[in-house]
Amino acid sequence: MKRLIELAKKIKDKELREKTIDVLKNLEISNKHFKKYKKIPFEKAFGGPTQFHHDYEGGLLEHTYSVTLLCLEIADVLEKIYGLEVNRDYLIAAALLHDIMKMYWYKKEGNLVVSTGARLDHGIWACCELYLRDFPEEVIEIIASHFGPQGPNPPQTIESIILFYADSLDANIDMQRRKKDVEILLL
Repeated sequence: MKRLIELAKKIKDKELREKTIDVLKNLEISNKHFKKYKKIPFEKAFGGPTQFHHDYEGGLLEHTYSVTLLCLEIADVLEKIYGLEVNRDYLIAAALLHDIMKMYWYKKEGNLVVSTGARLDHGIWACCELYLRDFPEEVIEIIASHFGPQGPNPPQTIESIILFYADSLDANIDMQRRKKDVEILLL
C-alpha cells in the first residue's frame, strides 16, 4: 500500500490527491444496499477470479501498482514523441482506483477465487462510488472506459486510452508469465 500512496502523492491537485488516498486507505461502501458484500483488505485482495489475471492474494495490489507505473511511462513517451498533453493527476487517480471495487467483488472459496455475487461489474460499481464521493467527471470517465472500445463506455480521452492499454497489457503479461491457459484479452 505504501507504494500506491507514494504514487498518489504525485497528484498535484490537493483535493483529488486527498480523495484518492482516502479511498485507497479507507474505502467503505456508501450505499446501504451494498453493505452486504464483505471487503478483503486491498493488500490481500485478488485481481481476478481463478484462471484470470492476478488471481492470487495480493494480486490486486500488484496489478494496480504495475498499471499505474505503465500509465506514467506511456504518458512520458506520448508527451515526448507527439507533444501530447496528458493530465497526470486524472490518469494517476484513475489508474490507482480503476479496480478498487474488486476488494468487494471477489472472495476465496476453497482453492478458488470466485465472485461474491455482486450484480454490478467492479468498474461500474467503482464509478458509482466515486460519483457519490464527488470525484471529477474526467476521472470517472477514465475508469468507466477501462474496458476498452467494446465496453459500455468506449475511451474518449488520451488518459482513458492509456489506462485501457496499460490495464490490458498488464493483465495479459500476468497470464502469460504464469502460463494461464486462457484467451488473450488484447484487441
